[in-house]
Amino acid sequence: MEMRAARMMGMGGLLALGLLGCGKVSKDNSKVVASVGGEKITEQAFNETVHVFLGDKAKADDLLGNQAMREQRNQILASLVNQKALFDYVKSQGLDKDPQVQLQITSATAGAYFQIMVDRLASKAVPTDAQLKIFYDDYVLQAKAAGQGANIPPFDQVKDQLPEAWKRKQADVVRETLMTTLNQKYPVVFAEGYQPTQRQ
Repeated sequence: MEMRAARMMGMGGLLALGLLGCGKVSKDNSKVVASVGGEKITEQAFNETVHVFLGDKAKADDLLGNQAMREQRNQILASLVNQKALFDYVKSQGLDKDPQVQLQITSATAGAYFQIMVDRLASKAVPTDAQLKIFYDDYVLQAKAAGQGANIPPFDQVKDQLPEAWKRKQADVVRETLMTTLNQKYPVVFAEGYQPTQRQ
């Protein structure tokens, strides 16, 4: 979970910087946990940022309140303040208006939107025992077809381990469905000579 938190913080750094600015609100009298170039970041603003990025109250509360996760929490805060310092510096240099930077920001934002949509849609799916059995049977058939089915344990022994693998498979299905939806809602026509062999 710590790695996922750190990855999400890195992915959505610009939004995080905006959320951290919430420390300027006068009603926020919480402890100052860091400052960047004199701008204070409060505990409340940091906690709200973590909750938004994890999107799961229980996981965010655990990360923020569990003493065993103090180092991961501190690393996330350090990553965010470093991003803010860099952002403020490049903005002072005018780099934020550079066309190449704008193009990369647009690309990264689209990628973040897509991944968050996939994560949210896939996380809502909870497999039934029947779905897990079908998933298991399909796996066994594929393994046997590849000549690797000799040592597969029976369903009852691995049943508790299957939901995570099933959800990963569902994420693949969600990705395909989402791309189909995008292609239907926003049809694209390429000029002659510009048609890719496979649309990304």
